[in-house]
Amino acid sequence: MSFGLGGLASGIDTATVIDRIMALERRKSTQIKGSQTKVQARQDALKDITTRLKALRSAAAELRAAATWGEVQKVETSDATKVGATQVSGAAPGGFQVGVTQLARAAQKTFTYTANAAATTLTIGAISVDVAANSTVDTVASTINGRSDSPVVAANVSGQLVLSAKTTGAATTVSASGTTIAEDVPKAVAGLDANYTVDGVAKTSASNITTNGIAGVELTLKAVTASAVTVNVGAPAVDQVKIKDKLKAFVEQYNSTVDQIRNKLAEKPVRDAANDVDRRKGALVADSMLSGLLARLRTAVSDTVAGNPATIDEFAEIGVSSGASTGSNAISKDNVSGRLKLDEAKLASALSSDLGGVKRLLGAVSGVDGFAQRFEAVIAPLTDGGGTLESRVASDDSLLASLRTRLTDTDRRLSGKEAALRKQFAAMESALSQSQTQGAWLSAQLSRLR
Repeated sequence: MSFGLGGLASGIDTATVIDRIMALERRKSTQIKGSQTKVQARQDALKDITTRLKALRSAAAELRAAATWGEVQKVETSDATKVGATQVSGAAPGGFQVGVTQLARAAQKTFTYTANAAATTLTIGAISVDVAANSTVDTVASTINGRSDSPVVAANVSGQLVLSAKTTGAATTVSASGTTIAEDVPKAVAGLDANYTVDGVAKTSASNITTNGIAGVELTLKAVTASAVTVNVGAPAVDQVKIKDKLKAFVEQYNSTVDQIRNKLAEKPVRDAANDVDRRKGALVADSMLSGLLARLRTAVSDTVAGNPATIDEFAEIGVSSGASTGSNAISKDNVSGRLKLDEAKLASALSSDLGGVKRLLGAVSGVDGFAQRFEAVIAPLTDGGGTLESRVASDDSLLASLRTRLTDTDRRLSGKEAALRKQFAAMESALSQSQTQGAWLSAQLSRLR
């Protein structure tokens, strides 16, 4: 409300009158802002659903991806505290006996350090390290370790500077010189190669991590062994755990997407909403496109896939369904809502009994369209560039731009109308004041004539 002394002549509170008139006029502006909020809510919801659908499409594609179905080999060791083993390439299956008689170690030298009142330089291998005046052993060690090109690791051990080569092996050396250090020769430690055997054949390695012991396997030697450690290399096989994990990820993303769409379809708009939180509700209530999408998604996960035996041509036959029957008349809530569940035991049984059938069903056989391709085809028209959802989001962009223009024009018009009203009321007050003044003058003149 504006403050002023309007109405002195008329006796009318003109400021209040103007404010009330403008409050009525500003309803148009409020309506436009409400429309903006609703459109923005719809667009935000559509963007969120688009993101979820793209993630769901990617999860479906993972079911048929070559990486999901690629053969791997399991490599296990009987004592991982002494010998670790990891497959790095194709390896011959079998059991290998690995014994460790000596671990590789780095060369090490110890130096007595004397602080210098002036700045000095240490030569370590091929590099020069500047040492500030009055540096302590800790400062010198930190300075050396701060150099990315340093060939050694430095430490303060009982007040002495200990330098250890960054690499292990008998060929490694440590060299250091400078006016502030003197080597404590008896404490020098020579580098060593690792000595080990594979099936009785002696081998050496400058590092405790080697790929020269078993072809295709990286061995990590951790401790000297009293008896041989067995390294088992399995035959190449599809990783069924990976397939299960990909199906679990798909089910989780599917349920998240379906839940969000159903929530938006069921969310009712708030009548006579008094705030933006309420105005945002019900933006997609009963949306026909989303309702149709839910139906298509449900059909996609329940239809049969041609080309497979009848025993394994449906998603439910590998353990993915909207819930198994309990043997009672109880209604499955997941079935009603369209959510999926993964029966891991049923999946494991299907993978064990007919791995090729599961592979064809999911669409991982080249040249054969399976579940993944069909499911992706349902989502693609909505999420691809220029697709249905993108077009709707773009349409809302245009509508929001139009509403912003309308709001700007409306606010400009209202500002002009308010200024005009104030001018008109001011002119009225001025005219009344002049009339009253003239009336008083005339009354005074007439009274003199009596």
